[in-house]
Amino acid sequence: MSLPRRLLYFTALFLLAAARRRCPEGSWSEGKIVGSLMSNYSKMLPDAEDSVQVQIEMHVQDMSSLNEITSDFEIDILFTQLWHDPSLSFSNHSECIRNITMESRYIHSIWTPNTCLINSKKTMVHSSPTDNIMFILYENGTVWINHRLSVKAPCDLDLRSFPFDTQTCMLIFESYSHNNEEVTLHWMEEPVTLMKSIQLPDFDMVQFNTKKLALTYPNGNWDQLQVIFTFKRRYGFYILQAYVPTYLTIIVSWVSFCMEPKALPARTTVGVSSLLALTFQFGNILKNLPRVSYVKAMDVWMLGCISFVFSTMIELAIVCYITRCQNGAQSGRSAFSWRFRCSERKRDGQNGRIRPQKLASSTVQNAATFRNSPSPPPRALLNPSDAEQPVGNGGIYEMGTFHSHHPLTFNEVNGHHYFPQHFQKKISFSLQPESIDKLSIVCFPLAFTLFNVSSPAPPPPDARVQMIYWWYYLSQTFDATIPPPSSSHA
Repeated sequence: MSLPRRLLYFTALFLLAAARRRCPEGSWSEGKIVGSLMSNYSKMLPDAEDSVQVQIEMHVQDMSSLNEITSDFEIDILFTQLWHDPSLSFSNHSECIRNITMESRYIHSIWTPNTCLINSKKTMVHSSPTDNIMFILYENGTVWINHRLSVKAPCDLDLRSFPFDTQTCMLIFESYSHNNEEVTLHWMEEPVTLMKSIQLPDFDMVQFNTKKLALTYPNGNWDQLQVIFTFKRRYGFYILQAYVPTYLTIIVSWVSFCMEPKALPARTTVGVSSLLALTFQFGNILKNLPRVSYVKAMDVWMLGCISFVFSTMIELAIVCYITRCQNGAQSGRSAFSWRFRCSERKRDGQNGRIRPQKLASSTVQNAATFRNSPSPPPRALLNPSDAEQPVGNGGIYEMGTFHSHHPLTFNEVNGHHYFPQHFQKKISFSLQPESIDKLSIVCFPLAFTLFNVSSPAPPPPDARVQMIYWWYYLSQTFDATIPPPSSSHA
C-alpha cells in the first residue's frame, strides 16, 4: 500500500471513529447490531447475481530463508480477503456506525470463501500473544479479513547454472470449497506490496509477478491466483570459497614443471596434494546441494580443474618414464662398452706382432666363430693408429680376450657401435624430459585460459550449446530491480 493510500486509510478510520462518538443516544450499539445479525444469519453462499467476487491482496512482511536441500522458502505475509455478503449489512440499524471491528471468533460464524494456499507445505497463523487476525464488517455487508501468516512453500529449483542461477518460488491461492461458478477470485489494484526490501544470505529477490489462471478439476473450473517471486543468487561467496582456491590449486600444480625430472617424490607430492585439495573442495560444495542428476556449472568447473591436475600427473608419468629409459640406455651402453672393449695392445719388440693385454676376468675363446665372421683384408690392422707401425709375422692376428654373450663380428672388434642404425635414429629424435617440461609450462596455462573463456557448457533446456564458460553463465544473471506492480490484473 502506497503512502498516500495509507494516509487516506488512517484518516478515514479516524473520521469514522469520530463519527461514532457523535452517534445520538438510543442508537444501536455495535454489540446489539452484531447480535441481531448473527441471530438471523445462515452460513450459506451469499445471494449474488453471478458468483461471489472475492478480492485478494498480499503484503510481504519478511522472507527468512530459501533452502536448496528441501527446495522451499519461508515467508511472512499479511493476507487480505474482501467480499460482499448482503446478509451482514447493517445500514438500516444505525446511521452513524460505518464499520465494526469484530473478534476473530466470529469468522467461524459467517460464510467465507475458504481461500487457501494450495501449494503450501506449512501455514501457520501468528499468535503474539493472540491470533493475528483482523475482521472488519462494513455497513453495506462488505467483509474484510486479514491474516498474518507464516508460510513454507515449495520452489521450482533449477541448478544447471549454479552458482550463477536464478530461482523462482510461488504462492498459489485457490478457493478450496467453491468453483468459479460460486466464487470468483481477483487480485486487487495493488496485489502484492513489500513492506521492506527482501535480502537473504544467498539470494536477492529481484522481482515478482502475479497471474490469474482457471484450472479444470473433476468438479468444475477453479480460479487460481499466483504470486511468482524471482531470486538471484549472490555468487560472491562461491567466488571466494570455490573459484579463487581452485585457481591457486591449479597454479600450484604447475610448479612441478619447474622441478628436475629426477625429483620424482617432490613432483608427485605436489600433484597428489593438488588433486586431493580439489576433490575435498568439490565434496564440501556438493554436500549443501540437492542430489540432482544433471550437470551444474560448478560441476563443469570443478571437473575441468580436476582434469587439469590429473593431466599434470600424466605428464609427470611420461617424463619419469622417458628419464628411466634414458638412464637404462646409458647404463646398458656403458656396460656394453666395458664388456666389448679390447685392452690396450702392446707391441712385441721381438717379432713385431700385436698382442692384446688380457683382462682380469673370465674369457671366452671364440676363434671358430671369428673365422666365420667377415675376414679383414690382408695387412689390415686392429686399430687405425697402428697403420704407421710395421706389423710382422705375415699379418697374423691373435684373438683378444672379450666378455661376450653372442658371437662378435669384425666391425664390433674394430670399435664400431653395437646398436643397429634404425635404433640410433629413434634415440636421436626422441624428446628430452626437460623439453617436455618446458612445453608443458607453456601449454598448460594456455589450455587453462582457453578453458576459462571457451569451456563447453552443459546444454540448456532448448538443447543449444554455448561455448563460453564465464560469459555463458554470468549472462544468465541480471541486475534487475524490482519493477513497480502492474495496474492491470484480472
